Amino acid sequence: MANEFIKTEQVGKVLLKQIKSSKADKPVYSDGPVEKELYEGFKSEPNYDAVISKRRNYSSWAQEYHLSPVRQNLLKWFPFDAEGSVLEVGAGCGALTGLLCSKLKKVTALEYSYQRARVIAQRHCSYSNLEVIVGGFQEYKEERLFDYITVIGVLEYAAGFYGGEKPFESFLKKVHTMLKPEGALILAIENKIGLKYIAGAPEEHTGRIFESIYNYPFSKIRTFSKQELAGLLEAAGFVSVQWYYPLPDYKRPKIVLSEEVTPSGTDSIWTLYPARTSGFGGKAALAERWFGMTLAQAGLFGEFANSFLVVARKTKAPEKLRCIRFWAANQGRKPEFRTNVRICVDDGKKSVVRSPDNDKSVQFIGEIAQRELLAEKFFKGKAEVVTGQPDGSSLRYSFIEFPSLEELIADAIEKEDTGFGKSLVEGYIRFLETLPIEECIPERFIQEFHLPSGEITQPVKCLACAVFDCVPHNIKVGPQNWYIIDNEWTFDYPLPIDYLAFRGILTLAANLQSHIKTHASKDQPVVLLRGYGKNREYIPLSWLEILQALKIPVNKFTRWETRFQNYVNIRQQTSRLRLSRKPKVLTRVEFCKVPTIWGPLHRLNRLLSNIAKLLTRRFR
Repeated sequence: MANEFIKTEQVGKVLLKQIKSSKADKPVYSDGPVEKELYEGFKSEPNYDAVISKRRNYSSWAQEYHLSPVRQNLLKWFPFDAEGSVLEVGAGCGALTGLLCSKLKKVTALEYSYQRARVIAQRHCSYSNLEVIVGGFQEYKEERLFDYITVIGVLEYAAGFYGGEKPFESFLKKVHTMLKPEGALILAIENKIGLKYIAGAPEEHTGRIFESIYNYPFSKIRTFSKQELAGLLEAAGFVSVQWYYPLPDYKRPKIVLSEEVTPSGTDSIWTLYPARTSGFGGKAALAERWFGMTLAQAGLFGEFANSFLVVARKTKAPEKLRCIRFWAANQGRKPEFRTNVRICVDDGKKSVVRSPDNDKSVQFIGEIAQRELLAEKFFKGKAEVVTGQPDGSSLRYSFIEFPSLEELIADAIEKEDTGFGKSLVEGYIRFLETLPIEECIPERFIQEFHLPSGEITQPVKCLACAVFDCVPHNIKVGPQNWYIIDNEWTFDYPLPIDYLAFRGILTLAANLQSHIKTHASKDQPVVLLRGYGKNREYIPLSWLEILQALKIPVNKFTRWETRFQNYVNIRQQTSRLRLSRKPKVLTRVEFCKVPTIWGPLHRLNRLLSNIAKLLTRRFR
């Protein structure tokens, strides 16, 4: 049976159609005035989202949610069939619609709200492969089947609009019937027992803390645990289910992990925690990052991830190239330097794929390939450079299974090494000194980063090639050889070796803060490196001694690093180092606050004791 439309209008190349509804009072979710603002914005400026995102300061959470380019990271990595079709259920204001239009032959955006549907059509009016339909999923009838159906932030509302005794299961069963035999449901939803909710963040839909954990006693909204969601999908008839974890959550994803990946203590994902929650400015009940690390060590990371991204199929998933990890481009970088990175598995063999994030960064991929050849020549005989092979507009690399030097240093810290892995850090410095070196004034370096002419007046020891990213994080340590990865910032001019040593130690300190803070002791003292309040960063005293032994003053390195970051990024504020000539040595630092009932009781007891003392003195 076909849909009956009561209204059809053309918006650019997009056809907007409204289904005749059998319900006079159907519920419609709305973000209020911001939706009208979006419609008017896209009507007057086709690139309205880009204009707003450049400000890097959205006027409201609703505006950020609908316009932020970060939203697209959820599905940028997904290997869609370019000849396929997709039904986008609950398309909202089209945050993901444009991405789908660029990847698929036919896109149908289904949206309950007419106001939102108008925004979608206006926003993506240049796509001839898009149709926008106003109506509810329960009313939508379509004889053709789809290759993909996306349900992003929609299932939780099913009890309010789908009806029946089992609305969530019924909703998924209808999705199942509308897919082709090899089709896939792509579903994103919050985890009811996600880390951020346990830490005390309010439930995203109701604004009440712990509501999802207490199973929604006051609302029809429902999110699910991993086990509950798996049961719903199985009951709906889905045979194959692949689990992914968008981090920090599906609304602001910067990294997407497959369930095959267990994050280690040095994994970059921990920098994404705590997850932001709209409208939450209160104190957390526990430290989300630290609790997450504990859960990962116990093998429970997936059970308590903040969000799920599920790919469910009617038949067993085809054995072909699949992505197990995705790093989205850093939106803080200048557009021409933004790249996305995936770890893929093809027939059991892992590879790393670096792809351009936009049209402007296509040229940058080519430049990286040339810089890798330059690095290969520079490191010849000292280390092996991992170079990429062209794969369309991307570069594909062999995956190196060996641990990084940074991971080995972290492991040494965990094993209570009294020098915080100092011998390994010194080994890194010695490695740099074995590379081709020349004594000179690095004039190209000074010119490229607009340093004052008098910054370096005497010849200094320089690496013959500027390998800015040859830091412990990018050095894989094998039994016989070191492997250098990520050579995107390699240039054919001399670079002061002390500056690279400084960069290496600075990145170590930044990436290993959790290890440094938790292992500070009398035998392993630390000093304050930079930052204030909860953003303080510390450096082991043993590493500081290495920095102090460098011939160039550390304060110069800070200026140079600021210039380098400004070269790469749109807007960068490098925090000043807080190292004094005689820094205060610390044997213990606060790395997280653990609130307990005894804290408030102790303060109350102390207050009552003081009052009692005052009263005693007064009436003596």
